[in-house]
Amino acid sequence: MAGRQNAERLPVRPDDLVFATRIPRPPCDQYVELLTCFENFCPDHAIERLLPDGAVTIIIDLDNGPKHTYDNLTLKPRQRYRIAWISGMQREFISIGAEQHSSMMVIRLRPGAGYALLGLPIDGLQDQVVDADSVVGIEIARLRQRLLDTDNMNARFALVEAWLSSRIAQGRPTLPVVEFAIARIRDNPSLLSLDAIAERTGYSHKHMIHLFKKHVGLTPKAYQRIIRFNQVLAEIESRQQVNWIALAQDCGYFDHAHFIREFRRFSGFSPRQFQRLRGEYINYIPVA
Repeated sequence: MAGRQNAERLPVRPDDLVFATRIPRPPCDQYVELLTCFENFCPDHAIERLLPDGAVTIIIDLDNGPKHTYDNLTLKPRQRYRIAWISGMQREFISIGAEQHSSMMVIRLRPGAGYALLGLPIDGLQDQVVDADSVVGIEIARLRQRLLDTDNMNARFALVEAWLSSRIAQGRPTLPVVEFAIARIRDNPSLLSLDAIAERTGYSHKHMIHLFKKHVGLTPKAYQRIIRFNQVLAEIESRQQVNWIALAQDCGYFDHAHFIREFRRFSGFSPRQFQRLRGEYINYIPVA
């Protein structure tokens, strides 16, 4: 179960919602892309499909109700979570709960920073949502209690940054070769071949893939496909009218059939079905 992006657009009455975001200060900003805290989120649906977004996320629950992931086909509860959980790199969509009056602190990690912060190879979390204490121990419950002890958003962010700073001080540095590969893929996700990236790093193709999986959670090719898919989603959100053939070409797909296959893999829908069903947020589709 991952944290929601663009949370300032939550469809609730302004007097009900408490919401804040922060880009963390150095050195945390080198490892964490965004902190988001919200209270009393009240969606108009109970289950939503989360499309893969190329991020590892730590979610700390700030209310007492259990949260769930669901079977993608039957929508029956699959796993139950309390206190805090970590969503690893997802290669396909997952179905998550959209509970009423939920409150959370969301820590969205930068690609490649998970190994340094969490202290384990990130490919071990691939396609999983796991209880956070199984990765970082009891300290996550202690952090949660400190967050619950204050309702001041600035104080909450300060507590999270202090916790992150302590883990950074004890952790491993990020790898320049992985950071370089991530930057090249994000700059040009329509890249047809990744061989040039390996050549530029001086590492063998096999060794670069091994390091990338360990630090990012996916192979470079799988990560590229997800970033390219999210480029498509961003284009859909920004365009008033979508020419699907032109969009597929602009984003580097071989042909329209290739585009449709990739879109179905990551969303479960054709592009036109997605347009009809999409909700308030581009990576989230209400399903029940």
